[in-house]
Amino acid sequence: MVPSLRKIVGAAVAILLLPFPQSSGAEAQNPYRTGTHLQRVRQFYTGAEGLPADQIRSLAVTREGLVIVAASNSVSRLEGDRWNAVNGPAGVTSLFAPTTGPLALAGATNGTWAFTDGKWSLEPQSPERVMCFAAEPGGIVWAMAPSGVWRRENGWKLVNSIEDDVMAQPHAFLPRGSNDVLIAADTGLFALVGKRPYWLGLEIRPGGLLSARTRTIAALDATHFLVATDKGINLSNGERGWQAFTGMEGLPVLDNHHLAVGPDGTIWLGSEEGLIEWKRGTWTYLEGKRWLPDNRVTTIAPAPDGSVWVGTQKGLSHIYHRELTLAEKSEIVQKDLQARNRRYGFVTQMHLRAPGVLDGAVQEISDNDGLWTSLYIASQSYRFAATKSAEAKANAWRSMQALLRLESITGISGFPARAICPTNESQFAQRGLGSDKEWHASPVEPGWFWKGETSSDEIDGHYFGWYIFAALAANDAEREQVRATCKRVTDHIIDHGYYLVDKDGLPTTWGFWSPERLNDDPRYWEERGLNSLEILSHLKVASFIVKDPRYDRAYTDLIRKHNYALNTIPAKLANGVVFDNELLFLAYYPLLQLEKDPALRAILLTSMKRTWDSVRVEANPVWNFMYGACSGDSCDVEASVQTLREIPLDFIHWKMRNSHRADLGVVNRKPLPWTNRVIHHWDSNPYHLDGGGDMSEGDQTVWLLPYWMGRYHRLIE
Repeated sequence: MVPSLRKIVGAAVAILLLPFPQSSGAEAQNPYRTGTHLQRVRQFYTGAEGLPADQIRSLAVTREGLVIVAASNSVSRLEGDRWNAVNGPAGVTSLFAPTTGPLALAGATNGTWAFTDGKWSLEPQSPERVMCFAAEPGGIVWAMAPSGVWRRENGWKLVNSIEDDVMAQPHAFLPRGSNDVLIAADTGLFALVGKRPYWLGLEIRPGGLLSARTRTIAALDATHFLVATDKGINLSNGERGWQAFTGMEGLPVLDNHHLAVGPDGTIWLGSEEGLIEWKRGTWTYLEGKRWLPDNRVTTIAPAPDGSVWVGTQKGLSHIYHRELTLAEKSEIVQKDLQARNRRYGFVTQMHLRAPGVLDGAVQEISDNDGLWTSLYIASQSYRFAATKSAEAKANAWRSMQALLRLESITGISGFPARAICPTNESQFAQRGLGSDKEWHASPVEPGWFWKGETSSDEIDGHYFGWYIFAALAANDAEREQVRATCKRVTDHIIDHGYYLVDKDGLPTTWGFWSPERLNDDPRYWEERGLNSLEILSHLKVASFIVKDPRYDRAYTDLIRKHNYALNTIPAKLANGVVFDNELLFLAYYPLLQLEKDPALRAILLTSMKRTWDSVRVEANPVWNFMYGACSGDSCDVEASVQTLREIPLDFIHWKMRNSHRADLGVVNRKPLPWTNRVIHHWDSNPYHLDGGGDMSEGDQTVWLLPYWMGRYHRLIE
C-alpha cells in the first residue's frame, strides 16, 4: 500500500470516528435453521361457487368442522369445494355451533331449528327471529330474540323480555349463568339484576367501560369477557377489573361490530374496515382483497382447526395457515413467476385485465427492464450455485440473453436500452411508442424499437447481473458473451469521460460518474458518494470479467487522484431518495466481493456499515444478507427470515389502506408487517401506508433474490 493511501485511511478513521467492521463469519459457518413457518393464506367463496348470495348474513363452524352459511333466504353447507342448499330453516337470521348437543342451531322466522344426525328439525316452543345465540360457561345455549332472552335447558324458556325503552338496538348478549346475562346495545351495556329482574346500565367511567355505544360482547373464558364499543374494546371480569384497549395499546380499528373467540383463545374483531386478529398479545390487521372480498365484515366464525371464516357484504373468506419451509415456499413462488408470459426473457411486473385476475395478464414494458431482469438473473445464479439446478441455470441464461440484447439492439456500442419492443406487439401501438422521442428504431433488428435515456439504475443492474452470472452460473461460451458486452459498456463509459452517452450524443440525465461533475460541480455533490461508489464497483466487475488492465488503472486513478474511495463514506444521505438504497447495495456487493486490499476494504466497509445502520430497522433481507456476505459480521439473519416468512405467497398489488389506523403512533416506528403492505420492489419506500390498485402483479424476484442469496452464502439453511 502506498504511503498516500495510508494517510487517506488514517484521516478517514480519525475524522469519522467509525470503527472498521471486524469479520467473524459466525453466521456463514452456522447457517440459521429456518425450519417451518405458518404462511397465512385465504380462499374466497361467492355465488360462483354455489352460495345463494354474496351478502353473508350469518355463519357457523361446527365442532366437527362443518361450515354452514346463511345467505339470502336459505342455508347452505360446504361439501368439498361447493355449497349445497339444505332443507329446513328459511329466512335464517343467525347461526350457532354449540359445544354440546346439536351440531348447529338456526334462528328462523318460524322458530329455532336444530341440526342433528344430518337433518334440521324445528324445536317446539322456541324463539322466533333469533338475533344471536350464545352459551353460558357450562355450555347451555341462550338466544336473544325480539321477544327477549331465552335459555335452552330441557326445552326453551323465556328468561326475561327486552325493554325497548331502556336499551335501543341490542346487538349481542353474554349469558354468565342460569340467571345472569349482559346485553350490548347502542345505549349501553346492560346487566340483568335484582330479585324482580330488571336491566341495569353499567356506568361509563375512567378505568371502566369505554363508551355507552356498545357493539358486541363475547366470553374469553369462564371469568373474563370482551366488550366492543365505538371507542375501542374492554376486557373485564364484570367486577372492578376493566382494561381498555385503544390505538395506544395497538388496536388498529376502534369501532368493531363483530367479536369472536377461537378455541385456542385467538380473538377476532370485525368492522366496516376489515378484520383484526389478536393473538398472544399481537394485533394483526387484515383488510383489502388480499384477505377479504369486502372490508365490511358481517359475521365471524373461528373453526376448530385454528382457521377463521369471515362473512362480508360481497362473499366469504376462509383465512388459514399453510405450514411451509422456506424451500417449499421458494418452489411455489418460482412456479408462479414462470407461469406468467414473460416477454422475451425479461422479468418485470404484470398488468392484469381485471382486479386480481391473472389469466390474460400482460407483462409491463418498464423503464427498468434491465434492472429488474438483472436481479432475477442473480436469483437464479445463486439458486444454481446452491443447488446445481438445471432449471435455474436455464432461467438465468434465458434472461441474461435478454439483458445482453438491450445493448446490442441499439446499434450504439456500449449503450444499453431501457427496454425494447417489436412494432407488431400490441403494447407498441397502444402506448404510441413510435411517436415517443425516447423510442428509436433499431438499426440492427428491423421491426424493433428501443428506449433511450438509460439511467445509472439500469447500469447498476447490468453490472450486478453480469457479475453474479459470470461468477456463479456461466459456462465458458456464456461468459464470453457477457465479457464482450461488459467490455463495450465499460469502454463506452471510460471513452466518454465517465458518461453514458445517448443516441443524440448527449449524456443521459443520470448516467454520469466523471470527477469534474462529482467533485467540482456543486449541483451534483449530492450524487458524489453514490456515483463514486457505482463507478468503482463497475470497474472492479469489468476487471473481473474482461481481464483488461485498463480498468484496474482507471480504478486506481479515480481513488488516488480524485478521492473516489473517500467519497463513498458519506454515500448514504440523511434525506436521500429511498431508491438510492438499492443502488448503493447493488454497488457495494460486487465491489466488496472482489476488492481484497485491506485498506480499501476498510474504507468501503465503513461506508457500507454506515448505510446499513441507517436502514437496519427495515429488516430488508437483501440489504442484510449483502452486508453479512461482505463484512462477515452479524446481519440480523433472524429478522430477515421473518421477512421472508411474512411476505405473502400472493404477489398481486392488492389495494392496501393503513392511513386511517388508530395504532399508527405505536406501529409506524418501523415499516408495517408485510401483511399490510403492498408488494413492492426493494427500492420502494417501505413506510408507505396506502397503495396498490388490484390491477397488477409484482415480480416474485422480490422474494427469490434474498432467499437464494442467503442460501448461497450459507446465512440460512
